[in-house]
Amino acid sequence: MDAEASPSDAELTDLARGGDVEAFGLLVERNQGFVYNAVYHLVGREQDAEDIAQEVFVRAFTNLRGFEGRARFSTWLYGIMLNSVRSFWRRRRIRATFSLEASGGGEDAVPFDPPAEGNGPVAAAMRDEQVRAVRAAIAGLDEELREIVVLRDIRGLSYQELAEALGLPAGTVKSRLHRARQALKERLEPLYGQME
Repeated sequence: MDAEASPSDAELTDLARGGDVEAFGLLVERNQGFVYNAVYHLVGREQDAEDIAQEVFVRAFTNLRGFEGRARFSTWLYGIMLNSVRSFWRRRRIRATFSLEASGGGEDAVPFDPPAEGNGPVAAAMRDEQVRAVRAAIAGLDEELREIVVLRDIRGLSYQELAEALGLPAGTVKSRLHRARQALKERLEPLYGQME
């Protein structure tokens, strides 16, 4: 590979499918931050997120020859990621006890903080309380709703990317996202009513 040019994901995928481990390594570098952060927001624990993210890339490498290129590599990878998270949930049976802890994730962790409305300890405490409430509300969602709200509202996937990664029609994605947002609103209304 030419070290000066920056090959596209499609080019890297073709090289990796042909056995180029360096090309696959570049694909991992390009996608590891997203995968780790999405998994972290879904499972809530750093160690579990690290283990699952590693599993995602092992599965991707193992199944790379079966990648047909109909979708982008990243979209295909998101599907593997979701299946890995779902397997984790099944293995751990954590539906009822799931909890999102305070974010401190690695260097690529994306902060999930509301905008600051003031300075000082009181404002900071209120922001911390809001962050905990939002995380708890997301944690309390059904898994399918949690997946879609994390991938769309926290990680920023487009509706098309969500539809491809989840294997759902775009209309179903929009409907599910609407249900997830409604459920979050219902869970958070009591908190925000107390703060006014």
